[in-house]
Parts: sequence; structure tokens; C-alpha cells
Amino acid sequence: MTSSKSSRKRPAKVSSDNAAISFDLLSNLTYMAALATGGSDRDTILKWAIKQDFKTGTFFRRVYLLSKRLGFEYTRSFRMVAAKAGASSVKNLLLRFAGAISSGVSEADFLAEEARVERDLYINAYYRSLETLTKWGDAYAALLVSVSLIVVVAMMSTMISNLGATFVIMLTSTMVMVSAFGVYIIYRTAPYEIKTYQNNRGPVERVWAKRLFYALVPASILIGIFLGYIYGFHYFLFSLGIALFPSGFMAWMDNGKVNQRDQEAATFVRSLGNVTASLGTTLGAALIKIDRRYLGSLEPSIRRLQVRLSRGINTQKCWDAFRDEVGSELMNRTSRMFVDGVSLGGPPEKVGAIAAEYSQDAATMRARRMVSAAPFSFLVIPLHFAMTGLMTFVLEIIRAFNTRIEIASAELAAQSGDGAMGLLPDLPIFQTQDMTLMSNITLVALISMTVSNALAPKFALGGHSLIVGVFGSITCLMTAFNMAVIPPIAAQVML
Repeated sequence: MTSSKSSRKRPAKVSSDNAAISFDLLSNLTYMAALATGGSDRDTILKWAIKQDFKTGTFFRRVYLLSKRLGFEYTRSFRMVAAKAGASSVKNLLLRFAGAISSGVSEADFLAEEARVERDLYINAYYRSLETLTKWGDAYAALLVSVSLIVVVAMMSTMISNLGATFVIMLTSTMVMVSAFGVYIIYRTAPYEIKTYQNNRGPVERVWAKRLFYALVPASILIGIFLGYIYGFHYFLFSLGIALFPSGFMAWMDNGKVNQRDQEAATFVRSLGNVTASLGTTLGAALIKIDRRYLGSLEPSIRRLQVRLSRGINTQKCWDAFRDEVGSELMNRTSRMFVDGVSLGGPPEKVGAIAAEYSQDAATMRARRMVSAAPFSFLVIPLHFAMTGLMTFVLEIIRAFNTRIEIASAELAAQSGDGAMGLLPDLPIFQTQDMTLMSNITLVALISMTVSNALAPKFALGGHSLIVGVFGSITCLMTAFNMAVIPPIAAQVML
């Protein structure tokens, strides 16, 4: 069935970056290939394809409108739209489509071949992105350690000689920019994909994640500002970290279930197609016959889908509710190409095989992504704890040393008189520092590390945006813990 809600949407702006639209291009071609298996004509294939939520659908929409409203031939329409396309992959596809039409190649054969080629290209590009992500993950960890140690060495150098406020500020600004650059590189090198789907409410875990976020985080910010103003900034981080954890944890649970359902999507679609073809019946009747026990986490949603269909509820609404409960964009696209392909007369077993292959490839690549990104994501956490603890400890050492210098200067002034003390300001070493400036600069560095070390693991793993709450909670609590515990320990060391 077509998606009625997507047909009313204004076409989104399409990026000229091939990597940003490759997943949608593969989905679009596979969907059109599934529709073509039933012998549908070109107008029907394009009409149904442009109703889906694919970024590349806007190009086929323009082709369709040029042909149906302005009367251009499809060959000319494809070439005109290709001239305006920014991404080379889309431009070349449209030109090949125009050449296939002019040479008399059937849409079914052309789309099947293009979907196969695009699948191979997407898989290869995905694996290259994973390799790049792994290397940049190691580089990010090295950058984090290196920049932190440079700032620590500069802070310790202020105990010997006054380096000047400008130099220390520039060094801290460099650290912030390098951290931001590292996060941006992780974001850019990670494979682009859409993982979650939500039409109405979505899965229960995702609903609770959003509720907890909007209920706890704003309140924690207000409470944290009040406590931080009275007792110190680490109380603000404690408040924010505690509030972020419930929503982040629920989003993490939802992400795990989406991963499981994605692994089972191919089996479900393939089995449903085979049973429908062998019985020669409808999809609703075939759902009763399939064995749901081996489908694991999909079984409750499939059971509710079967109940809704058996009670005569609108088929499109039943499948939309099923997709919303599952909450997976992969299941959304897989089920649409399967249901729509069968409804247009495609052989269920053939359409099911096309949709299952598409789903299995995407699920396998996401599993590979977890293997590559998970070690980096969990490595950042202990590094963050160690680096923030080290910077906090060094700051307290400098503060204690500065106090000792002030005491020593006062004692020397009392014992030697004004004449001897007149020589001290000319000495280039062991002078008191502006600890307010030093404390503020260190605080900026700690905040920068807290934010960047929360975003980098999220970008590497992908998934729903609220997953950042897990890492944000951990980094906030670790930074707050170091700021609360290390100063008393450092004070005891310097006694």
C-alpha cells in the first residue's frame, strides 16, 4: 500500500553528497524493482515510488510531473532532471534510465539490474566508511590524550613561570577546536543511514524515552543552575547527568530491540512471501499459517497485525500500525516494498526474496558497524574519566602551589623588609598566578571534553538521537565526580 501521509509532504532538499543519499537511492531502486515484478507500467511505478519518503523520490517526482503535466516524453524528462541533479550517482542513474527507455529495455529488467549494482556499490561504500571510522576512532582517542596532556603541561608550567593569560587561553581554545574537529570527523566518516521509524507513537521504550527527557532534563537544568550557583558547578553536572540517564537508557533499550527486529525482518518477509505463494491466498490469510515462534522479538507485533487484519480493519492502517510498533525504518521500507509489490500483482515469493535480500544486507552491515564502533565508544569513557581527573588534579596542585608562594612571599616580606622585597617582582619564576582565570579556563576545557566525549560515541554507533543521553549522563557524572572528589584528595597530598 502507498503511504498517504508521505504523498502530501513537500519534497525535501536533496544533498549533492552521494554518501548522504546512497541509502535512499538503494531503497528507491529496490522498491521500484519490487513493483516492476508484477508487470506494472512506467506511470504506475513512478506514481507509487514518489509517494515514499525517499530523498531521491523528488527526482522521479519531477520526471513524472514533466511527462504527465507538461507532456514531455519520458526520455527527455529524465535527461532534463539529470541536468539539474547535483549528486553524480543520481545524475548517472537518470541518464541510464533515459537510455534504457530509448533502447526499449523493459522497466523490470532495468530496475532489477540497477538495484543489484547499487546494492554492491552501497555495501562497498559502507564497508569503506567502517574502515575509515575505525581509523578515525583511534585518531580521536590519540587526539584526546595528546591535547589534554599538552594543556596539563602548560598548566604545570605556570607554576615555574608566568606564561601569560593570552597563551593559556589560546591553548585552551585550541583544545576546544581540536575536540570539535574530532567529533565532526567521526560524524562525517560514520556510515549514513536512517535507523528509527515513527509514524504515530512508536515503540513503548521510545515513547518513555521522550517523556522522561522532556520531564526531567528541563527541571534538572533549573535545579542544577540553582545548586551550581550555591555549591559549585559540579552540582549542575550531577543534576544534568542524573536526569539524562533514564531517557538515554530507554533509548538504548529501544535501539537494542530495533537491532533484533532488523535481524528478523528478512526472515519474516521471505517466509510470508513463500507461504502466500504456496497457498495462493492473501497476506492476511498467510499470516495465520506462518510459524511465529522463530521470529523472536517480532512475534508480538506480527500477532497483533494478524488480529487486526482478521477483523477486517483497513489493510493500510493495519500495516502502518505494525510499522509504528516495530519502530524500525528498515522494517518500514522492507514491508512497504513487499506489500506494495504484491498488491500490484507481483509474485509473492519473488517480491519477498527482493525485499528480504535488501533487508538482510542492511541488517548485516549494521551488525558490522556495531563491531567497529562499540570498542571506540566504550574506550572513550575511561579516557574521559582519566583526562578530566588529571586536569582537575593539576588545577588543585597549581592552586595549592600558588597559595604556598603567597605565604612564602608574605613571610619573606616580614623578615627582610621592603628593600629586599623590591627585587622579587623582577624574578621571572615562582610568581603568583591569577587562579580565577586558571579555574575558568580549566572549566571550559572540562565542559568541552564532556560534550565531545558524549557526542563522538553516539555518532559512531548511530541510532536514535536520545542515545546521546546515555553517554552524556556518564560523562557529566564522571566530570562532576572528579570535580567533587579530587580537590580534597589533592589538598591532603599538598599538606
